[in-house]
Amino acid sequence: MKKKLIALAIAGSLATPMLAHAAPTVYGKLHLSYGSVEEESGGVTTTDNWQLRSHASRVGVKGDHDMGNDLQAIYKFEWQVDYEQGVDAGLDRRNMYAGLKGDWGEVRFGRHDTPLKMAQGKFDLFGDTDADLKNAGDQDGENRLDNVLAYLGKSGNIQYAIALIPGEGDGSTTGDGPADTISASIAYEDGPLYVALAQDSHDDTAGQSENSMTRLIGTYKMGGSQLGLMYQTGVEGATTAGQEEDWLGVSFKTRMGARNSFKAQYIMVEDNETSQREGTLMAVGVDHKFNKQATGYLMYSSLEEELAGATDVENNFLGAGLVLKF
Repeated sequence: MKKKLIALAIAGSLATPMLAHAAPTVYGKLHLSYGSVEEESGGVTTTDNWQLRSHASRVGVKGDHDMGNDLQAIYKFEWQVDYEQGVDAGLDRRNMYAGLKGDWGEVRFGRHDTPLKMAQGKFDLFGDTDADLKNAGDQDGENRLDNVLAYLGKSGNIQYAIALIPGEGDGSTTGDGPADTISASIAYEDGPLYVALAQDSHDDTAGQSENSMTRLIGTYKMGGSQLGLMYQTGVEGATTAGQEEDWLGVSFKTRMGARNSFKAQYIMVEDNETSQREGTLMAVGVDHKFNKQATGYLMYSSLEEELAGATDVENNFLGAGLVLKF
């Protein structure tokens, strides 16, 4: 009996430190659509057919490890998967980082969304579709960058984040400093109201006169509805000066019964180049939520770009989609 008790005690002592290592969480999302795709450029039709497509479908693993003294080691590795491209070509990197987390906030190192990208909150109601806000213009600010050192913190209703990104370049065509790109954001969230201000600043190594972008986002929930407003101006990289764009956007979503919702979004973009380009991206759709893991939708989107007053690009999508999470 004593030998059995001793064996149980040894086994228990070995198992105790293992309990601190939480098992990693495997998760993912499958997002597919089927519909009519029409694309036109310079008055010439480039695409006119029906397509089954994957939209940023992904798989990932994440977890944490208790370090003691209210400190946790955290990690996340996520890949985008495209079923049409095969095993190798169909994988693309998304957020991939490791870091530390405590009462003071989080520090993350690796590939990560910029704070300006994160500041959009829930404004974009058509993310990962043809009507994703990043499709409205060239300087969209929706960046996920390598070599990011990020800090995320919170104080009451205030959330803030800053990311330092070294250019790892030669100092001539690309930056060689410790923080050639700096992205920062501050957000206030209280009940139905969310307001965020963010800015990206880039190292001016190639002599550009403009190398920053500013984003202002606001959303407000009213019962079963949400209204969102967006303003954005500038450029998203150090080598894109002279291509500044001004963005204005509005989004609206309202519930229709327990499981359905109607949504609409409109974004207008205007650049400041010599041959002025103007673009509009509008979309309407209906979502049906089967449960927490599955959502189906119908949508129509239209992107138009005009160069010097004449339509230069026109893209339309009409179809249905399904989003499955696990």
